[in-house]
Amino acid sequence: MKIYALHGITHGTARVLTVMSPAGAHAALGHMAQSDDLIVTAGDGRLTQYLEKRDGALQRLIDTYAIEVLSKPQWDRRKQTLGNKIW
Repeated sequence: MKIYALHGITHGTARVLTVMSPAGAHAALGHMAQSDDLIVTAGDGRLTQYLEKRDGALQRLIDTYAIEVLSKPQWDRRKQTLGNKIW
């Protein structure tokens, strides 16, 4: 499954990864296993976010699922191209 991601930072300076997939948000969430090293925020009408609780957890997620991390301009273009498929 193809998954794209955008790195971000919370107001408390925790690292967060937002993901989207042409297969949809529910499919991407179901594809990736849960981890005690991450807090997962997901729900209808929103993209899934992974909040890093322990150093290296986001990178392990990226490596395990071959997630393509995009820059903000790339993310915006990809999101526009995929349109409603990401939901």
